[in-house]
Amino acid sequence: MLLYFGMVFLITFLVTAVVTALYGWIFHGACGLNWESAIINSFIFGIILTWMESRRIDRDEDEADNPYD
Repeated sequence: MLLYFGMVFLITFLVTAVVTALYGWIFHGACGLNWESAIINSFIFGIILTWMESRRIDRDEDEADNPYD
């Protein structure tokens, strides 16, 4: 799960950084990164998506244990 969290964190961080840079460049004419937004979004999505993945894995294991449900 730690590897999954790291992958989600890194991808979300990069996407948010690129989007904020492009937003500033297109609408304001200056390329500026919003590091605070990138880090906060990375932590939020990393935690939520990792939690959802762990619940999915637990649910799949429970269904495999009892095929008669």
